[in-house]
Amino acid sequence: MSISRKFAHDDIVKVIETGETGTIKSFHQDENGFICGVQLGRGAATETEVPEHELELVKIANDDETGFAVRYIS
Repeated sequence: MSISRKFAHDDIVKVIETGETGTIKSFHQDENGFICGVQLGRGAATETEVPEHELELVKIANDDETGFAVRYIS
């Protein structure tokens, strides 16, 4: 069974439990689904690993003023 990711690199997300916002920087998969490497805050920061189901999308990374977004999720 294939599991699909719902986020793309550089999407801005919120960690549901803490309310912190960050940017998706990496992914890996375990037996329960995808784990996202999230860089919290706006400055240079350490990535923290968060299960995808614990994240909420705040902004699509390449969304622009036209209202169209092209996302590459592989």
